[in-house]
Amino acid sequence: MNRFVLTLVAALAVPTWAADAGLKTFLDAADKQNVDGRLTLEAREKAEADYRVAVSALFPSLTAQGVWTNNQYPAVIQLPGSPTKLTITPENQLNGVLRLDLPLIDTTRWMRLLAAGVGRDGAKEREAVMRDLVRKQVVGAYYGYAASLQLLQSAKKSVSVAETQLKLTEVRYGAGAVTELEVLRARAEVQRNRQTVADSASLVATTRRNLRTLSGLEPPADVAIPAPDLHGETAFEELEKNVDGLPAVKAADADKVAADDLRTAATLAFVPVVGAQFTENFTNATGFTGKVTSYNLGVALTWRLDGPTITNLDSQDHVQNSAALGVERARLVARDQIHSDWQSFTAALLKVEAADAQVQAASKAQQVARDRYNAGAATQVDVIQADRDLFQAEVSQISARTSLVSARLSLHISAGLPVE
Repeated sequence: MNRFVLTLVAALAVPTWAADAGLKTFLDAADKQNVDGRLTLEAREKAEADYRVAVSALFPSLTAQGVWTNNQYPAVIQLPGSPTKLTITPENQLNGVLRLDLPLIDTTRWMRLLAAGVGRDGAKEREAVMRDLVRKQVVGAYYGYAASLQLLQSAKKSVSVAETQLKLTEVRYGAGAVTELEVLRARAEVQRNRQTVADSASLVATTRRNLRTLSGLEPPADVAIPAPDLHGETAFEELEKNVDGLPAVKAADADKVAADDLRTAATLAFVPVVGAQFTENFTNATGFTGKVTSYNLGVALTWRLDGPTITNLDSQDHVQNSAALGVERARLVARDQIHSDWQSFTAALLKVEAADAQVQAASKAQQVARDRYNAGAATQVDVIQADRDLFQAEVSQISARTSLVSARLSLHISAGLPVE
């Protein structure tokens, strides 16, 4: 029976969905409190900050400097016929500089600004990707918890049925109608079902903790699995057409555009940089001017050619090619995911109908086995097997219903469809 519990856990590891007010509360909480979501939020805000840094690189820069120097030999002269003394080198020399630099033409910085803007857009798309992933995890944990609760109820019911059968067998044994072997079998069946209850209770505690960790909220004592919704979905060929609008693909596209901009920036590094500067000097070493303050301004053209500037072109080519391959890979992964979720959804529709029919048949078979046993036409082994078949059918039904809402949500998120 433990095998069926593990099978259910594996089925619940896939995300699920239903229009549930309680689920929406957990989704909203996860949007604010989930650690993975907060990490991608920090990454997006860092991209915003990097963009502001790139913008500010185009602004004027101000440099201030103050220097005190003690000179061993001061130099002061007085020109003939002039009462004014000129200080060439004072004993304690004070110099102050205020310099304002303004980049006029810097094509490399311009392209890096464009790349930073695209990187910011890509970070927003990655935040959307992580938000979808977190939502899948939360609904998976939410309905996994719901399924484990229902499994626990079914296991407890099996214990109750086994205990009733044990009492009946003991009465019949006392009357000499059955052998001691049948009593021992009934006792063993009760203990086996109690083990299943213990496993189910452990599963409830685990899924409850997982849901609390993902959302930051304390789960309620009871969560119901929604009734199966058997309506179909849009054809796979139509869903596949929306692949370019998915966050993962748009993020990869942004990476490619940013790589293209950086490759252009590497090429424009060979273009001279033109900048203007204004400098105000303060000093008590006035020299022949006799002025404490003076300024200068000008325009400079700088052209630099070195090894790293040349070899960086080859490096950026590889970055550009990798980004292009990343877009291709993102599209392939997105298409494959849509295809996989579509196939899972199609199979889940059939499984729900089959599981419901299986429960009905197993329930009827259990009653028939008990009636025949009471009439002496069936053995105790037949009754025990019928009880086990019913429990296994109920586990399959829980798994099938959860898998259906899971597959539907996965398909919606993978194809970029609304889930609410």
